[in-house]
Amino acid sequence: MKISFITDEATQSFDTAIAFAQKYDLQGLELRSVENTPIDRISRETLQGWKKKLDDASLCVPCLSGSFFKCDIPKTAAPVEEFEKLERLCRAADILECSLIRGFTFFAPENGPVPLEYLKPYYDQAADILRFYNKRLLLEADPSVNTSNHAALSRMLNLLNDPVFGAIFDPGNDIYDPLHEIPYPDGYEAIRSHIMHIHIKDAIVSNGNIFCVKPGEGNVGYPALLHRLLEDGYDGWLSLETHYRKAAHLTEEQMRLPQGDAFSAGGLEATAECAAALHQLIRNAQQTKGSKLD
Repeated sequence: MKISFITDEATQSFDTAIAFAQKYDLQGLELRSVENTPIDRISRETLQGWKKKLDDASLCVPCLSGSFFKCDIPKTAAPVEEFEKLERLCRAADILECSLIRGFTFFAPENGPVPLEYLKPYYDQAADILRFYNKRLLLEADPSVNTSNHAALSRMLNLLNDPVFGAIFDPGNDIYDPLHEIPYPDGYEAIRSHIMHIHIKDAIVSNGNIFCVKPGEGNVGYPALLHRLLEDGYDGWLSLETHYRKAAHLTEEQMRLPQGDAFSAGGLEATAECAAALHQLIRNAQQTKGSKLD
């Protein structure tokens, strides 16, 4: 397993993100909003410069943390702006030598999720773009979308039945799930066969409110989960998407659509704590299993 972090959890500065990764022994940068700009809106020339800096630092980009289909369900059969965004993400991924792009299953209506079959035609069109660029779209379960947990996401991926789609496993999102899926073992078992990438966050429920905390201090159950990942031979990425801040809590809207300086504020020190905590959790899991990570 290798560790990366979603850079705007700590900083909007690309150079600071590289220095942070080197300081805290992280192998990758997952890009979402950088220099106050969504990753799909960064110029080709800037991306090429960033790629050289990444190569010089022996770092890579395991996934582009895009917001494809994290929007209302379109009123037409062809959400042109979203497909244009996907093409921009694919072109950026080409420059950064990255094959994985994050996506979602549209915001759920106020009266509850729509039947997943209703959404399938939108992904059929996305699949054509992904095949053209030789990319994979990794869907994420999120409390705001039509697949609020990993059981629902697994049903969606089984319905799509196309290798250009896979899953990001985000057990921390389960703490926010309106259907209260248990992150481990339930969420993991539901999505296990589709996992291509993992996001790491932790959260606790206190007096009816949910707050993000350092990995290992919340309700996800990371010691058991990491031990299981080792047993199952998972050799992909663990990417910190902490949503944890030391002096404040992110708003619901910031977590729904994270981007920019306001989102990153206070994140550098908090993400450093999370990186140290994740390293220790992995060491503990290795000792328990008596094995070593690559």
